[in-house]
Amino acid sequence: VYAYTAELSTNSAEQTTYNSKFQGINYISMLIFLIILILLSTILQTDDIGTARISQTMAFLTCTTVFGLSWKFFFRQRPALRKVPENSTLFASGFQKLSSTFFHIYSNQQWHALRYFLLSIMLSEGATAALSTISTTYLTHVLEMNSHQIGKAFLCVFVAGIPGSKLGGWVGVTINPLRSALLCLIVFMANTTLAAVFMKSPETSAWVIYVFCAMWGVCLGWLHPTHAALYCTIIPRGQESELMGLYIFSGALLAWLPPFFFTLLNELGASMSIGLASLNVFFAGGFVFLLCIGDYWDAVGFALVRGREDDVDYAVNCHVGSKNNEKKSLWLGGVQHLPEIT
Repeated sequence: VYAYTAELSTNSAEQTTYNSKFQGINYISMLIFLIILILLSTILQTDDIGTARISQTMAFLTCTTVFGLSWKFFFRQRPALRKVPENSTLFASGFQKLSSTFFHIYSNQQWHALRYFLLSIMLSEGATAALSTISTTYLTHVLEMNSHQIGKAFLCVFVAGIPGSKLGGWVGVTINPLRSALLCLIVFMANTTLAAVFMKSPETSAWVIYVFCAMWGVCLGWLHPTHAALYCTIIPRGQESELMGLYIFSGALLAWLPPFFFTLLNELGASMSIGLASLNVFFAGGFVFLLCIGDYWDAVGFALVRGREDDVDYAVNCHVGSKNNEKKSLWLGGVQHLPEIT
């Protein structure tokens, strides 16, 4: 699915719009799923295990239907981009290509934008993945919320994710995806810090908790499509499937580290509010690596120069100033000198 998204457009505004809409649909779908699940579990009066069984059954039937219809009617035929080398298998050559690409990105300075972006999402996406686990522990043990109250808190996250995806789309189109991601991480860190400061005891007002949860939802709805749009516009053409696989792999690679850090602090006797605030270490690391990318349009141009000439014209026209032609000549002149990611 991510590979198809990357091939929809090389235009950053279009990619940002597409991904923000996809994320909005994702949150609306999760919200509808949650409401139906709550209604069925209430009507059938199921316990936790029964509710989990209903949830898994619904997920299986929904995914089977949606993916089946999409595969049958909406995916178009397309030729293979590469052939399997002689004396090799698809499985073996695929892993060899992924390994070669991964090490090439991290060893070749010319692909620094991709390298720093992947390092960034290792930290920031790892923190967002751990947020649900850490926040559930925090809400249970520090704020002493029951399952019904925690359900409301996550409902706030899902609902707020819908306008968050819209906000991310608007900001990304207005100031470009890189700056949008940087701004989102600042908001994420501010909200997490304030949550750790003001949510310290069971006496904390419920509306305060729900406001902070809603802000996390806005940030989640904002950050994920922005990251996807940013990455889709700085990867070289013709390797979308492969590189989107690396994107998903990098985002999940360090998902274990924030919960481990939270647990370590707790075992050392630190307050859980400090453990919650420790997520900012990973958001801050992601922020720093995004800054290392440098000029967004330089990264876009370097990727698009391996594509069509009109792609390069688009990237150059997004620059404002007298150096447009100079940048275009630099990018076009470097076509034969750019290394293949192999």
